[in-house]
Amino acid sequence: MMACFLRKKRFMKGKLSWRSKKRDSSPNRNWAQEDDDIDGKIVFFGGSNYTFDLDDLLAASAEILGRSVCVTTYKVAVEDTVTVVVKRLEEVVVGRREFEQQMEIVGRIRHDNVAELKAYYYSKNDKLAVYSYYSKGNLFDMLHGDKGGNRVPLDWESRLRIAIGAARGLAIIHEADDGRFVHGNIKTSNIFIDSQCNGCICDLGLTPIMRSLPQTNLRSSGYHAPEITDTRKSTQFSDVYSFGVVLLELLTGKSPASPLSQDDDEEIMDLASWIRSVVWEEWTGEVFDTELMRQMGIQEEMVEMLQIGLACVALKPQDRPHITHVVQMIQDIPTL
Repeated sequence: MMACFLRKKRFMKGKLSWRSKKRDSSPNRNWAQEDDDIDGKIVFFGGSNYTFDLDDLLAASAEILGRSVCVTTYKVAVEDTVTVVVKRLEEVVVGRREFEQQMEIVGRIRHDNVAELKAYYYSKNDKLAVYSYYSKGNLFDMLHGDKGGNRVPLDWESRLRIAIGAARGLAIIHEADDGRFVHGNIKTSNIFIDSQCNGCICDLGLTPIMRSLPQTNLRSSGYHAPEITDTRKSTQFSDVYSFGVVLLELLTGKSPASPLSQDDDEEIMDLASWIRSVVWEEWTGEVFDTELMRQMGIQEEMVEMLQIGLACVALKPQDRPHITHVVQMIQDIPTL
């Protein structure tokens, strides 16, 4: 681990900014704000073999990948030598010690199915987390992105491979901090795809230090377990529930945020509730993604995955399987 200190005067004098490549974004802005805190520092993990420092990072051009309630996500290309994802936490009130402790736990996690935390930065007004960048994008975009003629359907083998990788990643995350670590925000947009089409969990370490999502957001997201009323108090049980929703999303091709019902005049349900009702009525074949149904000889395997997903989204936390058991069950599904 390496710390790189910058004095406040130099930080301000440099007029460092990020420039967004999005046409509809706001004008260039200098986010090096006046700061009453002590000198900020960027802390790198994995030794001192990085070719960029904080000046390089903040001066680089950045493309906005997405925004949520408290986080803006950037793709940052530093001097054309390395590309990283930077999560900028906005209006997040967290003490330096709590933030650094959380980042230190995440920084020690090294696994092929977990996005690597490369560095972090803390000051009073700005908190950054720097992660690995995955050029293939995230699972949400793969499932729900371009529906035009150029779309390449995600086949069963790819979905199974992504599910296995993501499950392994979540199992590793739950082993951290003496087996007590929780992700708190498992969803397909936080599962990235590596060059071998493996699923990799990202965004870990952020949910516990941010303010909770409003209740309306919790209900409408479709990923959060019913017992969770404050995302900062998520548990490993609720992580498993969220992962179960991801499995159901992989099988159905439906976004959990989209309201569903069996008939036009029936109650609107989230994805997990809708699948429970359909399976209860013994219409299991109705739930699967039409892109999957075009493949031959995989229905038994899809039903196995469906059963695993339904076990994960059990309404009572104690009825959900441990993530290591989920990994084993998915790995036991036969491959073509």
